[in-house]
Amino acid sequence: MKKLLSILLLLALVLSVSAAACAEDNPLARYSDEELRQLYEAVREEMIARGLPLAQEVTLREGKFIVGEDILPGSYTLKCLSTAGDDFGGVYSALGDAASSLGGEDWGGLFGSLGGMMSEVLNTQVEILGDYGAVLKSFELKAGDSVRVTLTENTALQISDGTCVLIAD
Repeated sequence: MKKLLSILLLLALVLSVSAAACAEDNPLARYSDEELRQLYEAVREEMIARGLPLAQEVTLREGKFIVGEDILPGSYTLKCLSTAGDDFGGVYSALGDAASSLGGEDWGGLFGSLGGMMSEVLNTQVEILGDYGAVLKSFELKAGDSVRVTLTENTALQISDGTCVLIAD
């Protein structure tokens, strides 16, 4: 009986030491689920109050994004990922390949050239809008181009004909 009690006490001691060691590795482990949620909300609200971005990069497709609601105010690098011209260029090239395979003529070269022209002509339009939709700044970007912008409350960022990534500075 004494041996069994000794083994149980030793087992309890080992388990408590290992649990304490795990808790020391992760200081958040001591919080309950509700306490952890409250801590997260407090940290999130403080980051917003300080103007710190919640995410380092945000991909923005075509549309209008309100600063202060959709995007936090701050300084960013805006990089163009793709343009409508690039998309049309791919479509024209595929159409040329299909026409060449059906007709036996070199339509691929013609449509490929047309697609290349589209990627030069159709660029991504970026506008920073103020009150009543007034354009404060505008940029025309090709894929790979980037520009530094400072976004303030009560403005909006509008992206047309492409996709961009907004990178917090």
